[in-house]
Amino acid sequence: METLLKYCYGNHPKSRRIRELGRKCLFLLAERREMELLELARALGIKTERWKGYEKPAKTFYHVVNPLKEIQIIDSVKRKEGKRFKTIYFFTPEKFEANMRAFVKSTLEFLGVGKR
Repeated sequence: METLLKYCYGNHPKSRRIRELGRKCLFLLAERREMELLELARALGIKTERWKGYEKPAKTFYHVVNPLKEIQIIDSVKRKEGKRFKTIYFFTPEKFEANMRAFVKSTLEFLGVGKR
């Protein structure tokens, strides 16, 4: 787990808080399987702000979530509910596993190393 978090957020002391929020985010989504954007932000303790009539999380939320989305361990989808859209975040370990297998395969091909 620590290696994954270091890969996503780096090892600098200033990124420690974001790493801890990333760990908490993973545990929350693994437990509940899916959460709405504002619900996840509040569970992480990230403030929300109003902008043009919409409530949205502070920038910190995206610093936590985007690295996890990039490695495909979580995913998001927008759903229309009435006139508004809701963003739902999902825990996707299957996509993460496939992503990591493809990463290792392409790295070995790049290095010219055959299968072991």
